[in-house]
Amino acid sequence: MAFKQARSIKHILRSVAGILAEPAANRRAIPATVNYTPPADISTLSTGLRPLDKAVGIGGLPYGKITELLGPNSTTLSGGAMCLAAAIAAKTQRQQEIVTIVDLTHQVDPWQLERCGLAAPHLLLVRPDTFFAALTSLEQAAHKAKLVILVMGVVGELLSQFEPDLRQTLFRRLQKIVKGSDSAFLIITHPAESDPFSPTNYPPGFPLPEIADIRLWIQSENWTQKIGLTTAYKATITVVKNQLAIPGKGANIRIKLVSS
Repeated sequence: MAFKQARSIKHILRSVAGILAEPAANRRAIPATVNYTPPADISTLSTGLRPLDKAVGIGGLPYGKITELLGPNSTTLSGGAMCLAAAIAAKTQRQQEIVTIVDLTHQVDPWQLERCGLAAPHLLLVRPDTFFAALTSLEQAAHKAKLVILVMGVVGELLSQFEPDLRQTLFRRLQKIVKGSDSAFLIITHPAESDPFSPTNYPPGFPLPEIADIRLWIQSENWTQKIGLTTAYKATITVVKNQLAIPGKGANIRIKLVSS
């Protein structure tokens, strides 16, 4: 039965990849049905964004697993993907839980995060100088934070200086940290290609899509402005991979920005 389910899931993902590669005008609906029974008793962290919680099918981000959030390749690192992450983190804060943001890009703007709802974001930011230091920070956060956000940006560029063997070592350590934790892990990436399934988005030795249980792709986004001030962020998100429920579902998200 498990083998049949795996084959069905792979078939769905191949279909999704083909659909997303088509021109928007000709694009078919992404299949949202598969003979698949999600694991029972999945513990999750609500994102505070009801359409997104519904789209992932389990009520939020799973604990002890990786959710990858792919921003459009044209988006700045302090833009839509980070605003979405900040809104999720703000919900976690309101529950009196700890959030840690590990920023490997050193480009995340605390002021932008605050406008998207996060309180005192500068106190939550960790900016390690190396990937090894980032893993140490993740290991520490995994024992105390309810939500751990890892900002990687363009993964191929970030890890370009590492040899494949070293990437594999880092990759295995990341897996070990996540599996041994009760935290929800949200990894933010910006694919070099517009296709979230393109293998060129990830360097050899670091196949992040393989270990991510859920992959969320921001297909489109826009900012609302009034009198020169950005007042809201809107995005259409598609669940392009879901090992815990049915893939292919979408959500329309709107986040109202806090006035400065």
